[in-house]
Amino acid sequence: MKTIRLTSTVLALALAAGGCASSDSAGGAAAGAADTPLKAVGALTTEIDKGTFTVDYTGAVATATLKHRLNKSPGGLACVPSASISVALKDSACKLEFNYEAGFAGEGLVLKTVNFHARGWLHGDKSLNVLVECPGWTKEPAKGEVVYTSSAVDGALKIMPIAQPEAGMAKAVLRNKELATTFGKVTTMKFQGRKFDVDLSKITFKGDVVSMGDENAQCVKTFHDYPKWKLQDINPGSAGANTTYGLDAFKGKKVVVALVSDWCASCISQTKLMQKLQDKYVAAGKNVQMVVINDKQSNDKSKLTSQVTNIPIFQDVAGVDAWAKMDAPHVGKFKNSEIRNSGYGFAMNGEEIMYFAPNGTGSLNLTAFEQAVEAAINKPDEP
Repeated sequence: MKTIRLTSTVLALALAAGGCASSDSAGGAAAGAADTPLKAVGALTTEIDKGTFTVDYTGAVATATLKHRLNKSPGGLACVPSASISVALKDSACKLEFNYEAGFAGEGLVLKTVNFHARGWLHGDKSLNVLVECPGWTKEPAKGEVVYTSSAVDGALKIMPIAQPEAGMAKAVLRNKELATTFGKVTTMKFQGRKFDVDLSKITFKGDVVSMGDENAQCVKTFHDYPKWKLQDINPGSAGANTTYGLDAFKGKKVVVALVSDWCASCISQTKLMQKLQDKYVAAGKNVQMVVINDKQSNDKSKLTSQVTNIPIFQDVAGVDAWAKMDAPHVGKFKNSEIRNSGYGFAMNGEEIMYFAPNGTGSLNLTAFEQAVEAAINKPDEP
């Protein structure tokens, strides 16, 4: 495979100057300490179109902006709920952007999206109407701007709370910071059906960064607890096969749960549809998880497991009664086996955003169910 290595050209401007020892009347950082431009170390290396491509950002000046929760209390610290980092070669070519947001309790600052500009605007300015190719990158069949994006990223950025006096500034310059993202897996980047996998963990940054103060910044996202149960996953193809766990394993994903019985014809069709929807949304870059819970009055589990490849199928038992726990917010509408074919959708923060009511007879309108799932998956996440 052909390997093309690109040497970065440092043309980006350094971040705004200014010391952190004191602030002016507007709350901005005053001049003082010497500037240390934020620079990148590391490269993006991937395979696409039967070629190996490397974009080396080492030495390129980057920009980074953080947001901190303004804290003017003496000695008080300021947490950081969001950040963005971008780095590019000459004329903004091959721009790489990382965007972070507050996670749930204990998660810290999580990586929300990554963007790679295989073809982008000169100096990042669309108004100039000049597109710049990423030198040496594979020929893109699309016209105009080409931006690969990953919206389901497993990464986190560790940033310690900001100390005074910067914690109380509306705009502060944080000196000589090291920014390194840890990843749980490789990142998949997509653009109009084309994709590539890349390990971004080797790209790090060091230098000055700007942080903007915000009195209303929320540093931890609120999580609404899932229904509490743990059952055995009976699908041999599932990542959790033959282990006992609950919905907490999918925290941070959109989750859809269906209640089925392995002896019910409509339930078998519903289970097959759940796998189809899982495949569809994952292919579209959605961070989702379809889940099936089989009735505790099980007859032949293989009728369900034969319909799926990798989605979990939990086997309910009398001592747990997950069906009842799932339906607790809707108790009184249906009872006992009447809740078969029910559907429940949860947002990434655990809030229930979909309730698909059964008809109480064990039959199912698959089209209506699919439409309900579609609406839940596409509902905007809590900001």
